[in-house]
Parts: sequence; structure tokens; C-alpha cells
Amino acid sequence: MHYLQIYIHPLYICLKEHTENTLTNLRTLMSRQHIHVKDIIIGTKGWTTKVIVEAKGMPRSSQRSPVKYQRMILRDSAGTKVQATIFDSDIDKFLDVLTLYKTYNISNAVVKTILPQHRIANNDYQWHINSKIVVEEVTEEYSSISISLYNFVLFSEFSKYINSDVYVDVIEVVIDAHPTQEIPTVNGSQRIQELVLVDQQLIPKILTMWDQFIENESAAIVKNIKSKPIIAAYRIRIVSFNGGSMSTKGSSTFVINPNTLEATILKSCSCIA
Repeated sequence: MHYLQIYIHPLYICLKEHTENTLTNLRTLMSRQHIHVKDIIIGTKGWTTKVIVEAKGMPRSSQRSPVKYQRMILRDSAGTKVQATIFDSDIDKFLDVLTLYKTYNISNAVVKTILPQHRIANNDYQWHINSKIVVEEVTEEYSSISISLYNFVLFSEFSKYINSDVYVDVIEVVIDAHPTQEIPTVNGSQRIQELVLVDQQLIPKILTMWDQFIENESAAIVKNIKSKPIIAAYRIRIVSFNGGSMSTKGSSTFVINPNTLEATILKSCSCIA
């Protein structure tokens, strides 16, 4: 009796295992029933949705309690956005998760209604994210959500929004930062810091950062002031000071050096040369 000895190269085994793992991952992704953000309401059960992190604010403390929170804006492939919030100890648990401009599968977050004055996204609902929910990063291979273009308002358009109830989004270059100061207000003495911003037309405008924005976002901006950072600021109020300047609100959100087409255009502009 003759025996045929067959040699199987280790590379073949490695490739076979890689192929099988890839197919398994693909079957898992295909079998998962994703739904759009607009279809997720209170009472929706067993849901999973794929979203990109469009904005992520810094952690801050509530004004009326010791509770800490961190807000972010998530968007699905249909363009629907939702505000999501992480609280207290869960903030550290998600420190390296839900990273800006990355895509994730999120399942069964806590869905709650949100009052209009607290919204940072055009959605009647908000999500509370805690350590019990499933958050899974989607690899670039399976991510189909692109970074969207924003409706940023130009400085030359500020006159339409002065002292109105409409908040705007802007993207500009920070060229200077004034020292912090305390000013009297109807709510007592409050701290502010003024940042000097310019747009593509080299028009300078003042952005006033209030209270906790000084300790968090403003501090990060000032740290990089020599590099003239680009900031995307969301939900900013336009006030009449100096013919139209910007002011933060409690729901304002900032992204430093965002990965957007508008930021790329600004980087090539002479105003930051």
C-alpha cells in the first residue's frame, strides 16, 4: 500500500483562516438589521443603527448639580442627526470610543425626549449612552457614511441673525486670544474670554467664550494659538456687539481642526499663512 504525503503550506492555512474570518464578519454585518435614526423612538426594541460621530463636546459640569456630562452629535447614512449624551463615570469609559469622524454600530441606547431649548440636533429625541449598551466601531471597509457638508454661516451674513433665536454654525481661523476677564451680568459676575476669528475674506470677528467653555474648549484652542487653529463652532448666538459678534450658549459645541472640506479650503487660504 502506498501513501501519498501532502504538504500544505502554512501560508495557505493563514489565508484560509483570514478568508473564513472575513466571510464570518461579512455575514454578521449583513444579517444585522440596521434601522435609521428617524425610526428610533421611545419603546423601539432590539435596534442597531450605524452612525458617524459628527461633533463631540468636552465634558462639563451641570450648573445646578454635580453631574458631569458630555454631548455629541451622531448622524446616519440618511443624514438624520441625533444628540447623544454620556454621564459621569461613563465618560471615562468612552474616552477612546466614539471618536470624532469614526463610524460605529450602536445598539439599544436609552431614548428620551428632549426639550427644544436643550437640542443641539434637529430631533425630538436624544440618546443616553452608558456602559451597558453595545458600541462597535465599523472598519473603513464596511463604513458607507461620509463626512457631510455643513451650512456654515459667513461673517458677511451675520446681520440676518443678530439677537435672534436662531443659532448658527461657523468655521473660522483663530488668530488671537484676549486674557480672561470678569464682567457683571444680571446673574452676577461671570468670566469671559474673547477670541479673535477671521474668515476667508480676512474679516475679524469676536467670539466670546463664557464660563466652562473657558476651562475646556478655549483652553485647548489657546494652547494651539500659534498654529492658528481652525474651529468649527455649532449653535453659536450672534449678538449686536461690534456690529455682529459671536457668543457661546450652553448647548454650543466645538471641533478644533475639523476634517471637513471647508477646513481644507481655509488651510489653503492666505489668512493662516
